[in-house]
Amino acid sequence: MSAALSPLQEAGISVILEALPGISEAAVPLARYSWLGVGGPADLLVVASNRAELERAVTLAHAHHLPWRVYGGLTNILLPDVGLRGMVVLNRARETRFEDGFRLICDSGAIVVQVAREAIERGWGGLTWAVGLPGTIGGAVVNNAGAFGGEISRILTGADVFTPAGNVVRVPVEWFNFQYRCSKLKGAGSQWLVIAAEFQLREGDPEILRTKAEEYSLRRQRTQPPGRTLGSTFRNPPGDYAGRLIEAAGLKGVRCGGMAVSEQHANFFMNEGGATAADFRALLAHVQATVKERFGVMLEPEIEILPED
Repeated sequence: MSAALSPLQEAGISVILEALPGISEAAVPLARYSWLGVGGPADLLVVASNRAELERAVTLAHAHHLPWRVYGGLTNILLPDVGLRGMVVLNRARETRFEDGFRLICDSGAIVVQVAREAIERGWGGLTWAVGLPGTIGGAVVNNAGAFGGEISRILTGADVFTPAGNVVRVPVEWFNFQYRCSKLKGAGSQWLVIAAEFQLREGDPEILRTKAEEYSLRRQRTQPPGRTLGSTFRNPPGDYAGRLIEAAGLKGVRCGGMAVSEQHANFFMNEGGATAADFRALLAHVQATVKERFGVMLEPEIEILPED
């Protein structure tokens, strides 16, 4: 963990604990909330159940110069064993509105799978590809989430964003500079935050959409292992697949501590019990080095990896 907090920052934690009773707590282990089951303590944890609580928490942290981060499902991020300084907010702001003209507006903490399922039942097309996608709308926007040929950037029209100046502004889709599984906000730290997002969907047949959703769900079940994982570990290199390269290198089932390469899909690392972030890092480095040596390809992580500092 980085250097100790300043007196002003320590005072900020006290202020937030008093201002947000019942939803804030000091010195909370993050492993209990992480999809992977890994992560040290946060100085302060806030669980925001609506947009007002979310904005209140980050505004208070901003005013007291307290480092802050906001996460949804913690599904594709490796948290450090040493924990995180400052405030961590778990975003549970989940209001969703289906408006005229197939316009969809979601708080950033809305669960992607739940939103996609409701859209399907209403006969709204455009999100069917996301029926098995873990995480929240905010994380999906930041990471330009996608599957089965669909991508968030193709349906997003704009978003409300908390800025480093401490205010909320509306930005168009072009502002994000979307690339494959990436936007300008990925890795930007605690300076920016997606508060809500707006999407343009389209009319569809509920029965056809349900059938397609079931097909996608079955494909995920066949190819993606259940359990404690962060999803696809590496990006697919041009013209190839990370999983194929890892498997061809004979790395399925290889372990580092409590972390192992999945026997079902080689691009998934599994916490098989008691794993640490250090185990994950060691396994990642071993896989990268082996694939590089065998095939001359350096695999790049698709997940976000926070430093141990």
